Amino acid sequence: MKKLILLLSAALLLSANVLLASPYETTANTKINSTFNESFTGATDVKWYTDDNKTFTAKFTMSNTKVTAFFKEDGTLLATSRYLQAEQLPLKVTGKLNKKYPGTSIYCVVEYNSGDNVVYFVTLESADTWTVIKTDADANIKVHSRLKKA
Repeated sequence: MKKLILLLSAALLLSANVLLASPYETTANTKINSTFNESFTGATDVKWYTDDNKTFTAKFTMSNTKVTAFFKEDGTLLATSRYLQAEQLPLKVTGKLNKKYPGTSIYCVVEYNSGDNVVYFVTLESADTWTVIKTDADANIKVHSRLKKA
């Protein structure tokens, strides 16, 4: 559970850092490029961003999927996020979502990965609400937020 909280905190912190700061497009150093090329062979449309020259964000496409990877300046890969299709969710998660939230459809799935920890944020759409669910591969589901449609 501590690892999951750490993963979520890191992902949210890095995402907030990217969203709230004034990141600018840049190039990555040799260490980061080496780690990136080893980890993401076949990546296309790679763009690098930073706002402090200590953490770097790579946004790219891999196998027709939008991916974001976060690196420290020493080349350490911190975390990744990627958009998934509903069919790519673990079957256990899909089954539990269908049972617990009938009458909704999966609108969007984002996977966050840090080390051995993986969490999914699944946006469910119903006729009058959007519900964002946080889950892991074992289908430990928690409502992250709920919004009423206008």
